[in-house]
Amino acid sequence: MAGITRRRTMLLAAGTLAVGPLAGCGGSGRVRRVTTAVLEVEGVAGCEIESGMNGTFRRLLHGRIDLGAEERRDAFTIYDDAMRAVVTTLHEGDETEGNISVGGIMGFLAGVEEFTARDLEPDMAVEDYRLEQVGASALYARYGLT
Repeated sequence: MAGITRRRTMLLAAGTLAVGPLAGCGGSGRVRRVTTAVLEVEGVAGCEIESGMNGTFRRLLHGRIDLGAEERRDAFTIYDDAMRAVVTTLHEGDETEGNISVGGIMGFLAGVEEFTARDLEPDMAVEDYRLEQVGASALYARYGLT
């Protein structure tokens, strides 16, 4: 029994090592471009964005945008502007970047999660309602992109 468990652990570790490099393919340049764009938005106090893949190997960006505002209404405006920067930056990249999930990028006010992509477009038409399934292209209309 211990041998089976050990083999499964080794296979899982090997699988993780194989997927790790795939998750970073092209991701570091993209993360750098998106982070730079977000930090240029007035009112953004900080930004930590990472690149990865979800369980179905869909490329995604996830992380946090710290919103430097006192009022929730003002913080929402900053989050909206920051997400515009994210989506616009991806739109200006190669043609496949609109398929990258951005739903995992959340806005934080006073250290507490306050906003997600669903707050930007509550009636967003997507097959799967999980945040990791919200692609950048789902926000194109909001930001006047085609």
